[in-house]
Amino acid sequence: MKKRTSSFGLGVGATSILMIFVLLCLVVFAVLSLVSANADWKLSSRLAGRIEAYYNACLRGEDLLEQIDSQLASLYEEAEDADGYLLSCRSYLSSLDGELAEEEQTGDLLFSFREEITEEQHLAVTLLISVRPAAGEPFYQIKTWQTEASQVWEPDNSLNLIE
Repeated sequence: MKKRTSSFGLGVGATSILMIFVLLCLVVFAVLSLVSANADWKLSSRLAGRIEAYYNACLRGEDLLEQIDSQLASLYEEAEDADGYLLSCRSYLSSLDGELAEEEQTGDLLFSFREEITEEQHLAVTLLISVRPAAGEPFYQIKTWQTEASQVWEPDNSLNLIE
């Protein structure tokens, strides 16, 4: 009688199924990696655009500050007294695109202006301009330099979740 030897192992079919499963997993992970990388690229591109817009607005604001500073210096040189300097400052600042107000306690001038960053945001700058600057002292102080929303945020209360 012939002896039958039984061998235990995987056949060709099982190996093929395992190989197909591994390749399918590799393809799925490659597609997921590609989708994730594409989303990260889009996010970083939008962020780079917003950062560039912010720094461009800051640059325009600093250019205006340089113009204001040089004009205030020349007005201070030309003024005969503090009242003449105050009137000259009011006249000059009123000609600029911004809001002019007077601080109640000291009588100093508050000048506010905005530089657009995006449609949703702007850079808000407020200057405190001394009407009696001492020699060697700056003509203004920056009170605020911040980004603000251009529109008021209104929450969506259309769903009643808690009753």
